[in-house]
Order: sequence, then C-alpha cells, then structure tokens
Amino acid sequence: MTRTPVDVLTDHLKALNAHDVDAILTDYAPDAVLITPGAALQGHDALRQAFGGLIEQMPNCVFTEKSVTEADGVILLEWALESDVATVSDGIDTMVVRDGLIVAQTARFTPRPR
Repeated sequence: MTRTPVDVLTDHLKALNAHDVDAILTDYAPDAVLITPGAALQGHDALRQAFGGLIEQMPNCVFTEKSVTEADGVILLEWALESDVATVSDGIDTMVVRDGLIVAQTARFTPRPR
C-alpha cells in the first residue's frame, strides 16, 4: 500500500531526527527537486549532500512540527529546530507527494546561533 502524504511526512521527520540520511532519501523520488532560496537541487546525490551538510552543520538537531496542512498531496509544514549550535523558529516547507514519495519540496528557514 502506498503511504499517504501525512505518512511520508511522519517518516521524513523521524528520519531527520534520527540523523539518518539514507532513511531521509527513501522519502524522495529519484528525480525529486528541493528548492531553497538561491538553490535548486535535483536527485538523490544532491539531496544526500544537502541533508548530510545540514546534519553536520546542525549537530544533534531536533525538528518539531508546528503545523501541517495537507490537500491533494500538497503539504504545508511549519516547523522549528533546536541543535547544539543554532535554533530555527520560522521553518516553512512545502512538499508535493505523489505515489508515496516527495517529488518536489521548497524550504525556507532562518538559523539563529545559540
């Protein structure tokens, strides 16, 4: 059975909080696109580098869901993050989920040093 968009998000947040890049990538289609201010990344290799870098730059990071709105496979996620070196209180992502995988995502957040 294909995962629902909310299932994908739940699995994604668990993988992020486990700092498991391989598990994170299982949530994405092979040609998925991640768009952030100033960058558009496509495919598992680029996503592996991006999430690996995030986990390295934000040691012991913990993501917390603030709100989730989903309609027809499109998710708007508001989130916060705590790490050893920074906090984020304004995280906003959108995800497009098709056939149980993220096919497109946007992300914007402002890290603040601790």
